[in-house]
Amino acid sequence: MEELSLENPFEPKSTEAVSVEESPKMLYDKMLARGEELLKKPLRGGGESRVRVQHSKGRMTVWERIKVLTSAEPHITFQNWGSELDGAGIVTGILDIDGRDVAVYGHDFTVRAGSMDATNGGKIARLILMAGEHGIPLIGMNDSAGAFVPAGVGGLDGYSEAFAAMRKISGVVPSIMLMFGYNAGGGAYLPRQGSFVIQPENTFFGLTGPNVVREALGEDITADDLGGPKVHSKSGVVDLIAPDELGALRLALRLLRYLPDNNHSAPPFRSTALSLDD
Repeated sequence: MEELSLENPFEPKSTEAVSVEESPKMLYDKMLARGEELLKKPLRGGGESRVRVQHSKGRMTVWERIKVLTSAEPHITFQNWGSELDGAGIVTGILDIDGRDVAVYGHDFTVRAGSMDATNGGKIARLILMAGEHGIPLIGMNDSAGAFVPAGVGGLDGYSEAFAAMRKISGVVPSIMLMFGYNAGGGAYLPRQGSFVIQPENTFFGLTGPNVVREALGEDITADDLGGPKVHSKSGVVDLIAPDELGALRLALRLLRYLPDNNHSAPPFRSTALSLDD
């Protein structure tokens, strides 16, 4: 009696030779190549098309902004990018600026509009707390549409971690917040807690935009009149105005020269005080 089989008898037989099982060294080299690919992927951001859109609006990418701050190789921290660039909407690192360590975070608007989820919020919080523990200044390059809506409460949870961290270092280490692009929601809340806020011309940050104001209040207002530098500078929300992004970055470098550096002294507070559970 013919033995029963689940194979399809009408399926054409493959003429390809069966590949030899990969050796451990081949698998190791393959994984190394994959690791290098994932490390380089965030440097391309959301891809060439998204970078072109960013440039067409007169904005730099987060990596171009970092190059303005320092010519030294940045030490990028918490590189939990993921295969689909999960978490790459936020770049965090330590920069060598004129021989001193400076903690820096920056939104990559080419990846999910620089929006925040729990992963990104945790990354910012860890960087902020590390700056406080080691007594080094913080620079925030904000370019975010706010919470990542598909993440649900994860976006709000991410912001809550970042908010708590900012409050813990307030008055301990100085922070300079740069407002680039169009920041809304939590993207406006968080940087306002910084020691200094610098806003270039033709940018916006606020709790919501003109379209929502129009729908809710029936009032027509421009983004500049609602959350531009001329409004925020009069109210005291913004400390300094710059003509463009490059001017804002250079202004931050100039301001940094006046700020103290506690990096070579004892930490301003114990690391145990840095827990977000306090």
